[in-house]
Amino acid sequence: MAACLKKPIRAKKKNLKLLSFFLTLLFTISCLSSQRKGMASSSDSIVLYYLKKSSETPLFLQAETWLPTASGVLTGAGPDQLDKTEFISRWEKLFKFTGVADTGVLNSEPIRLFTEEEASRLGELLFRAEAEIPDGLPQAYQVIIKREDPIRPGLRIRRTIFYIRKSPEGIILEFSEIGQVLDFQTTYSFRDWTLAPISKPEPSSRNSIYLPEIRPEGLDYLTFATEGEEVKNRILVKNGFWTANPSKKKVVTPTKKIPKTIEDRLRTLQELLDKGLISKQEYEKKKAEIIKEL
Repeated sequence: MAACLKKPIRAKKKNLKLLSFFLTLLFTISCLSSQRKGMASSSDSIVLYYLKKSSETPLFLQAETWLPTASGVLTGAGPDQLDKTEFISRWEKLFKFTGVADTGVLNSEPIRLFTEEEASRLGELLFRAEAEIPDGLPQAYQVIIKREDPIRPGLRIRRTIFYIRKSPEGIILEFSEIGQVLDFQTTYSFRDWTLAPISKPEPSSRNSIYLPEIRPEGLDYLTFATEGEEVKNRILVKNGFWTANPSKKKVVTPTKKIPKTIEDRLRTLQELLDKGLISKQEYEKKKAEIIKEL
């Protein structure tokens, strides 16, 4: 009889273990769902997530300030320009003036953050997401972009993650990863490269954005008063940027990372002309100003 009593006791212990496991699983799912993150739009290399406004929204996203993103991008557009084509065109303009250091070569110089194709596709997906918001309320976005490694296709990618939100000051882009290398043991799936929690980006040299000296008014780094030094992984696109011209941009005071010699400034100016970021007229005007300083 005693031997028969042992089996039910063991079964009870197993049931307790199973109960504990399921409670832990439910708690984990609850924590993940509390982030209020839902699919907005996607392609084979870009995915946008809606970040819902709730009591669980991370403080760095400043949910109480959110405004519609589309209306910010289309600031100043005429009645006949409030469409997808104009939206994408303006979005492409933004990424003509945002870059990163090319860490793959020695003496690296800034290159565009996104290709023209990536910028266009991102604009298309964001326009779609804004048009299809389930509840119609202003949203913030988590954006994940991947680039396939040509040497190890299917096993290695470079991933960029950033957040988009519209505040009264303008549209804020805050980067947590730029070109982060991810290696996989087997061919990766959509879930593998899009799995990323919502977390506050920490500024570093690996996620810093480069803004050229000559650029339209309204595109600058965003540093809060509580931060001791300039933060370069967070940029603010003010409403006036979308209709501003590079020739009207006042030259900002160079930081310690911007070339200071006359020779370096002329070289930088030539590079901007070669890349089509400024016109020949703007180049000649700025060149004359620099030479006068001699």
